[in-house]
Amino acid sequence: MAATNYKGLKLHITAEKFYVEACDDGADDVLNIDHVSIEVTLAAKKDVPPSAVTRPIFGVLSTIHLVAVTRL
Repeated sequence: MAATNYKGLKLHITAEKFYVEACDDGADDVLNIDHVSIEVTLAAKKDVPPSAVTRPIFGVLSTIHLVAVTRL
């Protein structure tokens, strides 16, 4: 799967998950982030619950935890 940059994003929030929706024309991608397991999956817009609180966002910031590091 090729990486895609989106200009418009919305954050949908429920008690269980965060949903980051791509809002560009023709985009149907939604990044699902589980609050508890921190599992991240890619889904379609139809998977966002209508009860979710929605707000526009301008990007996503994250941290990467490395399991093993070789020191020089």
